[in-house]
Amino acid sequence: MDAAGVEASGIRGVDGGLKNIVFASTGHKPEIVMSHLIDGAVEMVEHADSCLVHDRPLTDAGLTRGGLVDWWRAETGVNGAAERDVARSLYQRLHASLASEAEGFVFFAFASRYADPDGMSQPALLPRVYVHFDPLTRRHREILSKPRRLARERMDFLLLLPKGVRIVIEVDGRHHYAREVPKGSGCWMAAPDLYSEMVAEDRSLRLKGYEASPFGGKELLEARDDLRFIRQFFAETEARFWAAGRGVGR
Repeated sequence: MDAAGVEASGIRGVDGGLKNIVFASTGHKPEIVMSHLIDGAVEMVEHADSCLVHDRPLTDAGLTRGGLVDWWRAETGVNGAAERDVARSLYQRLHASLASEAEGFVFFAFASRYADPDGMSQPALLPRVYVHFDPLTRRHREILSKPRRLARERMDFLLLLPKGVRIVIEVDGRHHYAREVPKGSGCWMAAPDLYSEMVAEDRSLRLKGYEASPFGGKELLEARDDLRFIRQFFAETEARFWAAGRGVGR
């Protein structure tokens, strides 16, 4: 979709350029320092191997699968490898970061689009993306008796589309609206405060220009044998946001 199409549709992108995309976390929360505050440069000083950092400028096409595969090739130093092998390696690394079976269904349903002839120009679906970052862990805050400052630090999935359009996809499991009491008991009790935090954060993202699309964990798990409704969601999302740009750029 070109600039005129975006403007005519009423779609509003997110203001400001991207500096760093920290995503695909597989372990401990990384320790990040601002190595050059004026330029917004960040450096991971601990647990750097637990996540990926994309710091290349985005093209007019946003971040496509082809662009991410090219970045992964440079990151891993496999310059002589076939594109298919690099793409498979990237898929495996991203899949390893998923936190639940339900997230896996969303990831698989979208990744099936990469088999299309224009698969490399499709948007890259990024899992476990840090949108906010608290330098302290939850445990550190408990030890220091400091209140929690951020309700949510990571998005489950993010699509970066042309003209600054950013689509957040959240998989809302019961931990978003209930607490296990006591822990380990398997007994969950409704927690209105958690639900309120979740919807407040969704509102905040929308006001910043993000498109937020939540899935219920239960609906995904019940559809494990038939993912057509997830694929249909992505088809309709494509028709609204990026269909005109398919096949253009990497």
